[in-house]
Amino acid sequence: MTDAGVGVRFTDLYTESYGRVLRFVERRAADRGEAEDLTAEVFRIAWSRAVEGTELSVPWLFVTARHVLANHYRGTARTLRLRQRVALALDPVTAGPRGVDGDDDPVRDAVLTTLAGLAPHHRDVLVLRYWDECSTPEVAAVLGCSTSSVWVRLHRARRAFQDAHDPTGGAR
Repeated sequence: MTDAGVGVRFTDLYTESYGRVLRFVERRAADRGEAEDLTAEVFRIAWSRAVEGTELSVPWLFVTARHVLANHYRGTARTLRLRQRVALALDPVTAGPRGVDGDDDPVRDAVLTTLAGLAPHHRDVLVLRYWDECSTPEVAAVLGCSTSSVWVRLHRARRAFQDAHDPTGGAR
């Protein structure tokens, strides 16, 4: 395919999916600016792969976004650990961890707490499907499984969420 054809296809994919990829990244990033930077990195990688001849799709972008986020988190975690060690060495009394959550929505907090307590495979499928609004085939592509497997995982994840949210086994 010509360079112009690659450019047109990439532009179409970018226009169609930028908002979804940004929302996906934004929910996992510290702030909007960081999310925009990470999303730009996803599309930079996508462009380089498109030029090489890789067939791009929305699920491919989500998988790439997960990898970009993972790399970012690893780097951020290393930096945070270093800062904590330096702060502790400089002032061991005030260097303890601090809470930064200014949000005061009890329902949101309960949902996030419940999600945080789920096994990663349950949390991933729920977040991809409901927060990131991925279709079942897109979730399957991101997780590397069949659509049938996604339905089974969703069923199990919903049950795990319900059990964790209401451990008394309330009315189902």
